[in-house]
Amino acid sequence: MTDTTPRSILTLATACMLMAIAASSYAQAQRTSQVTDDAQATSPRTAPAPSSPQPFEDLDTNGDGAISKDEAAVDPPLAQAFGTLDTDADGRLTPEEYAVYAQGQS
Repeated sequence: MTDTTPRSILTLATACMLMAIAASSYAQAQRTSQVTDDAQATSPRTAPAPSSPQPFEDLDTNGDGAISKDEAAVDPPLAQAFGTLDTDADGRLTPEEYAVYAQGQS
C-alpha cells in the first residue's frame, strides 16, 4: 500500500490556492466594473446646455448700478470678456454694456 497523504495534501492546497486566485480575480473585476459604472453615472452623456446669463441685479452685489471686475469674477465667461465689454474703460459694466454680453449668451 502506498502513502498518498502528501499528494492529497498537495492537491488540496493547490485547489485552495486556485480558488483563492479565482475569488480575488472575480472581486477585482467587480471593483473595476463598479468604478466604471460610477464614472459613467457621473459623467454627462451629452454636453450640458449653455446656461442663461445671470440677471444684472444678481451680479451687481453692492447695488451701485454697475458690475465691477470683482463682481464679474463669479461668471468666468463674463470675467474673460470684461475688458471688451467695458467700452468706456472705466472698470465697470453698465446695464447697457452688460446687455451686450447677455444677448450673446442667450
